[in-house]
Formats: sequence, structure tokens, C-alpha cells
Amino acid sequence: MGVLKKLTKQLRWAPARYWFYLREGMTSAVSVRDPADGQTYTFHADSLHAFQRGKEFLSKEPKTIEWLKKNVRPNDVLLDIGANVGTFSIYAAKRMSSEGRVYACEPHLPTAVQLLQNVAANGVNDRVSVVSVAASNADGFFPFKYKRWRQGASGSQLAVEGGVDLQKNVGTELKSAMRIDSMVEKGLIKSPNLVKIDTDGLEIPIVEGMKGILAGTNRPRSVLVEIQPGELDAQTNLMATCGYRLAEKHQLTADGQGAFNAVFEPRE
Repeated sequence: MGVLKKLTKQLRWAPARYWFYLREGMTSAVSVRDPADGQTYTFHADSLHAFQRGKEFLSKEPKTIEWLKKNVRPNDVLLDIGANVGTFSIYAAKRMSSEGRVYACEPHLPTAVQLLQNVAANGVNDRVSVVSVAASNADGFFPFKYKRWRQGASGSQLAVEGGVDLQKNVGTELKSAMRIDSMVEKGLIKSPNLVKIDTDGLEIPIVEGMKGILAGTNRPRSVLVEIQPGELDAQTNLMATCGYRLAEKHQLTADGQGAFNAVFEPRE
């Protein structure tokens, strides 16, 4: 009787089970070969956003690739805030030795899962630590508003002072957030040699939360920050209070409109 019950239960769920097996088997991935050195990168793509990010990561922001290529050293620590599906984190990790470390910060949960999958797919688990805590200007729990659920999507926001008020959202999570200074002080992450920040509007509050490491003796050699329209002066002045100068500007669009990246380096 027990065997019959077990078989009946298995048969009951068989259609649904095999439908999910089929669905999992149909998930997509994209492989990209870097013509400069022949290195191949593999990215899972459970959404069009994730597929596009993987497919175009070498060409979409060539100046970011150039910045990583120029600055990453084998034993470096890179802090990638707003890592998304991990294209730049993985690119950097591939250029490091086993002594190097990348902290890939991504609070958007579906995207963070895709990031974890990509780290494993590229064999850099020993060099990349995924951090799903949100970087902020304050420690605590704050509403994290999702603009979209899909992996690789952008625009979701942590509701803290100085951030973007995302009125239209598909859902809200109570998210753990920390200042980068707190993460370093508590020994959760190592003090970085390089920092990349791309958070669609929370860049200034994040920098406010890392003024300690920026002004410290072991401060980053270079900081790449996405600048939102109208925020260049405020970000430049904030970095100046920590002893940094504006070294480069990288346009992200053909017409030079919208957000762009800025590289800050310590003043001599």
C-alpha cells in the first residue's frame, strides 16, 4: 500500500516536474571572447537584460574596460558597487591572482542570484565575494524599491536621504544597508585599492559613507563613479574633501547626454 501511495504521488506531480525540468533546460547563456587576449567569458541569461549585458559588456563601456585593464593588479582588492550580473567584476577577477579579491555589491535579489551563477560559471569563486547588502550613507534597514524584477534590470533604489525617490515600483523589500566604512571597520571586506560605483542615482550618498577609507592612509588608487545629470560639481567637491581630483570623464552615450563616468585619483 505504501509503495502504491508513493507512486501515485509521483505520478500526480510528474507533469509539473517535467515542465520545470524543461524550463530549466531552456535557460540561455552567452559566451564572449575578448579579441585582445583570447579570454572567454560566460554569462547566464535568464532575461533579455542579462543577455544584453553579457553580450555587449566589452563594447558597451569600453572606457570602463580600459580603466580596469590599466589599473587592476594581481593582488588588488576591487570594490564593485552596483555589480549587476557581474560582467566587470568577473573581467577584473580574471586579471587577478588567487591573492586578489573582488567584492561585487548587488542588492537586487534576482540579479544577485544571476551574479552568483556567473561567478561560478567563470571559475572565479576564489576571487569574487558577492555582497547583497546595499551600500549606503547609513547603517540599518531601509526600503529597497524594485523598478523591475528581471535579472540584469537597472533603476531599483534604496530609499535613504539623498537618494532617488522611486515612486513607481513593482515591490519593496526591507533591505540591510551599510556604509562602506562600516564594512571595512567590521572586517567584513578588505579596504579596496580600486572602487567602481554605478547605482543609478545613489552615488553621492554611497561616497559619503566611505569618506573614511577615501581619506585614510591606505586609500584607493582610483575611483570610477557614474555621474548623474547635474551632479558633477557636487561629486567633485565631495571627492575633493577626501583629497581626490577629477582625472577623466567617460561619456556613455554617442550624443554625450545623460549620465557619464568620472575617474577620481588622489591629489599628489
